[in-house]
Amino acid sequence: MSGDDMHAGVMPQVRATPGPAFYRHFKGRYYQVVGEALDTATEGRVVVYRTLYPSGHALFTRPYEEFHGWKDSADGQRVRRFTPVAYADLPDDARVHVVAVLHLSSE
Repeated sequence: MSGDDMHAGVMPQVRATPGPAFYRHFKGRYYQVVGEALDTATEGRVVVYRTLYPSGHALFTRPYEEFHGWKDSADGQRVRRFTPVAYADLPDDARVHVVAVLHLSSE
């Protein structure tokens, strides 16, 4: 979408990237991936995601490799930081926060 479209009042939309859109963090909370972006400071890929629980922030980013990488848990086990989850496997309290299209504010 061009900058002219944004100034003309056209609301940009972000769509999920191909592949799994829902993930469970190793600490137990659920997230919805919105897409991928470019970190202009590092020129690295980042994953853009949102919580599937009430939160004070709308969107979060994490470096792609870190999001899809491994983490040493508190008990010393090596676990995936985020594990893909099917929509059908989301708990009801997470499912109510899923959005099909995310509208971004132009403010």
